Amino acid sequence: MAATSPQTGAALSEWSSTQHPMQQRYDAWAGVLGEYFLPWSVQTRAQPDFRARVRQRRIGDARFLRCRCEPLSGYRAATELARTPGDFYNILYVASGAERLRLDGREVSLRAGQFVLWDSARRMDFEVLRPLDKLTLMVPEAALRAVLPNAADYVGVAQDGRSGLGALFAGHLRNLTREVWTLPDSEACGIVAPTLELFAQSCLHRDGRRRPQGRELLRQQVCDFIRGHLADPELTPARIAAAHRISLRYLHALFAEQPHSVADFVRGERLERCRQALVNPALAHYSITEIAAHWGFDDPGHFARLFRQRYDASPRGYRAASAAQSK
Repeated sequence: MAATSPQTGAALSEWSSTQHPMQQRYDAWAGVLGEYFLPWSVQTRAQPDFRARVRQRRIGDARFLRCRCEPLSGYRAATELARTPGDFYNILYVASGAERLRLDGREVSLRAGQFVLWDSARRMDFEVLRPLDKLTLMVPEAALRAVLPNAADYVGVAQDGRSGLGALFAGHLRNLTREVWTLPDSEACGIVAPTLELFAQSCLHRDGRRRPQGRELLRQQVCDFIRGHLADPELTPARIAAAHRISLRYLHALFAEQPHSVADFVRGERLERCRQALVNPALAHYSITEIAAHWGFDDPGHFARLFRQRYDASPRGYRAASAAQSK
């Protein structure tokens, strides 16, 4: 079958290394990764007879992909993040083989039957350890957050697809693998929402919880409030606490078991809004200083340091890399 580029907008596209001469297969695959799975840089040089195959079904703003490949490794860093056209969540299920991921400095090892969520806005490394067959559902960030507001909490958390709701979700993905390629568009468009609902329930049940309760529910509400008021210069811990009728001490206690304090969370969300604005062509006429100030960073030098720490690039360099990719 002739390869169909995913950039053409076709609902169904497919690529196989067997379509290329043996000496060109690996280089061709390195390019295909960016077309199907967002921008990646590949590190490991594979054998000349490297074999890989990927199939994709576009469903509105979502993509369902099946990928089979031999061992290799790669990464997404500042340059790759800047070239990414939007923010996406990716649900990755390993049907066979093994893959190791590194997200935000945390290592996640996946074997057959496990699945994990990764975020296109975060730095990430991968290493395929054994010949891999994996399924990926890629959706806009907002689509998953609509059913799982605290989706960010589950990024990099490996889940078991062999028991409980995890098994139901994994079985659902495997069923999609058999049917999704031939479904009419009118039917395919109805499968994304229930798939995300099932994934959300699997996440919420993984610790024996039917739904967020007590402190966890309140923390989610606090995070949603923060995200909705990031442009407010008066968004302080004291105001956040008052808006939820809790003490400042209790607010800090809600975040005590999280990898970030409430102030860190506010700062991180604001930095992410700045990053999104910097790569948005519609906002190119705004200066970096104006964008930073809009999201609460009044000191350009301090903002530049924070941005570099998080995204491994200066705001100016990040914007330039994104603009160059768009040309």
